[in-house]
Amino acid sequence: MAMRKSRRGPRGAAERVEGLLVMLPWLISRKRVKLSDMAKQFKLSEKELMNDLMMAAMCGVPPYTPDALIDVFVDEDEVVAEVPLMFSRPLQLNSAELFALQAMGSAALSMPGADKKGPLASALKKLKPLLPKGDVVEVDVKSVRFLPETQLAVASGQFVAIEYFSPISGTHSSRTIFPRAVFEQMGHWYVRADDDQSGEIRNFRIDRIKHFTPTGKTSDPIIEGVEGEVDFFGTDMETATLLVRPAALRLVETYPYIAREQQSDGSVKIELAVGSQQWLGRLLLRGGDAIDVLAPAKWADLGKQTAQAVLKRYR
Repeated sequence: MAMRKSRRGPRGAAERVEGLLVMLPWLISRKRVKLSDMAKQFKLSEKELMNDLMMAAMCGVPPYTPDALIDVFVDEDEVVAEVPLMFSRPLQLNSAELFALQAMGSAALSMPGADKKGPLASALKKLKPLLPKGDVVEVDVKSVRFLPETQLAVASGQFVAIEYFSPISGTHSSRTIFPRAVFEQMGHWYVRADDDQSGEIRNFRIDRIKHFTPTGKTSDPIIEGVEGEVDFFGTDMETATLLVRPAALRLVETYPYIAREQQSDGSVKIELAVGSQQWLGRLLLRGGDAIDVLAPAKWADLGKQTAQAVLKRYR
């Protein structure tokens, strides 16, 4: 079973956890396998596999005592896995966990496009009798203005005139777009569209559209999938290019990046979208001397400035 796609640079934490979710059930069902065989099975080097297994050995359930952790270790050239008693017991949820699960599920079901009769709806229906009697969970998800109209424009191939607000520049711009796809990322809805102002395909956050007017001009609809090709951050975020040395790689690899280039000395040049100067300052403060800002020049000394501001506050 191939889990890992070829890619440059170190694997991120999300990719490693995703791999463990497949590897651990496979390993536990076999109890004991050769390290080399398991590495070959999941297309990892033995060193990468050892690092992942060490991470898995630190996972468990409260109170995180040895008997509540995943018991996985390497014995000479074999990987051995044992299932703690706590993991073999039926899952039992307390009232707070039931409410949280019901609330999150109800919120997901209230999202536009959710299957009201699908597996999630069926699961919530089965969960409802387990809630304490007399208590009801109701989730009211705030509607996004122009979301239905944007979805209709995608389906019908309409050109739309919009007024769009950019928080970076603090300005409004008028443009005509041809919507291709609507998608959700990080709690926000976006439309992927041809933009007459830039002549490119751009992503616009729908809640930043102030006016939405179909022009009456239509074309054959282009409904495209966006998974794996979406500009994760939209169109109005500034970017920073950082040189990250090995000591800080784990710090930055948890964030989605726009571009990444491995250097011969083991460091990585990486381009990140920056939500705010304060966020970047905190990242540089945590990275210390292991992160340099290559561009833009205005943030070259941001790490030192942030450190000085923190010291001044505590003095």
